[in-house]
Amino acid sequence: MNLKELKCFVLVQILFGIITFTSCDPLEEKPATFEGIVINEVYASGEDWLELYNTLETSADISGYFIYDNAAAKYQLPVGTTIPAKGFLVLTCNDLGTGLNTNFKLTSGGETVYLENARGTLIDRVEFPELSAGQSYGRYPDGTSNFAISGTPTKGALNGGNQTPAILSTIREPIVPALNQAVVIKATLVSTQGLEGITIYYRFNGGSYTSATMILQAGFYTATLPAQAVTGTMEYYLEATGTNGLKSYEPATAPAKVLRYILNTDVLPQLVVNEFLALNSSCCPDNSSGKNEFDDWIEIYNAGTSAVNIGGMYVSDNKSNPFKYKIPDTDATLTTIPSGGFVIIWADNQPEQGALHADFALNGAGEDVGIYYLDGRTISEYSFGAQSENTSWGRTTNGATTWKAFSSPSPGLSNQ
Repeated sequence: MNLKELKCFVLVQILFGIITFTSCDPLEEKPATFEGIVINEVYASGEDWLELYNTLETSADISGYFIYDNAAAKYQLPVGTTIPAKGFLVLTCNDLGTGLNTNFKLTSGGETVYLENARGTLIDRVEFPELSAGQSYGRYPDGTSNFAISGTPTKGALNGGNQTPAILSTIREPIVPALNQAVVIKATLVSTQGLEGITIYYRFNGGSYTSATMILQAGFYTATLPAQAVTGTMEYYLEATGTNGLKSYEPATAPAKVLRYILNTDVLPQLVVNEFLALNSSCCPDNSSGKNEFDDWIEIYNAGTSAVNIGGMYVSDNKSNPFKYKIPDTDATLTTIPSGGFVIIWADNQPEQGALHADFALNGAGEDVGIYYLDGRTISEYSFGAQSENTSWGRTTNGATTWKAFSSPSPGLSNQ
């Protein structure tokens, strides 16, 4: 973990009618100071807008407050801007930079927006995901910490009422299936009120989709995907239908985007997590951004006799979630490890910097680190305890079974 960052976790849920997230920004050093005014809903597909909500029992004067998606270009709200008690204020994000029109537009692919008071104190931030046309991302209920994707935006109005039903959580058991093994998909909802039913659609190796009604059993809407005797890819998605006729999907943009698992019998490559650094303040800079950044890193060593392309494989800091970061498979020259060679994956929460930049940071207090095959099978993983600043932890020699601390880390070089 970069010492200038805070480690954070995102809890993904889906409320009835909405997909919920507990949001935080891992790249901010200080948390937002709650003062009662929050970013309540985001719409980023077309005429972009942000909705602010006043959770207080009294009217709030927010003259001089700052709203932005880029700290170098903050937009200051004009004098006389107020929000009534338990009321809303809508800001149009259209690049105009005047009145209630901000000097920026929103990105439908997802980004982070920030709200500061007139003194420049951060009082709220919202990291919203990719939104399709007609979708908004907001707090449900208003002012709470539960964020959601909804197919029914409620601009300047209560987030409630006529939402599309949606799924609270989806579980796959087992998470890494094998050949000839049936797979159970479980879904939950906060409430079944107004729900007509949940349907799962699935197909194997690109065939036609088959549908099945999910049955409520022991608190879960459950369906079983049939066992497969051959290797390939199972794709599936869920559709929740309300008595009002509205529908929502998991994933939200299905069937354009679906859930999937791979059935694979390849012999696993001889790769190992060889060394890592989880508290980096001055060692081994990452200059991918054009400047030196002291980021966490994970060294993968190829102990085999053949080169291995790790594109399409996964790295994770949680062995119960082997699919945390998929290494892009678009540049084999970057992701291929020669026999006896190494590759460094920067755990810096900056995947936009390239294929070898994971979307998580390591926790210096201790956690897991691992590399996983295309289908999620474990290639190599290790659980570690509290780490020391600028001291790496690695195998005593390349590929060895014993580990030790290195006061002089050696990313990309042999452990000695």
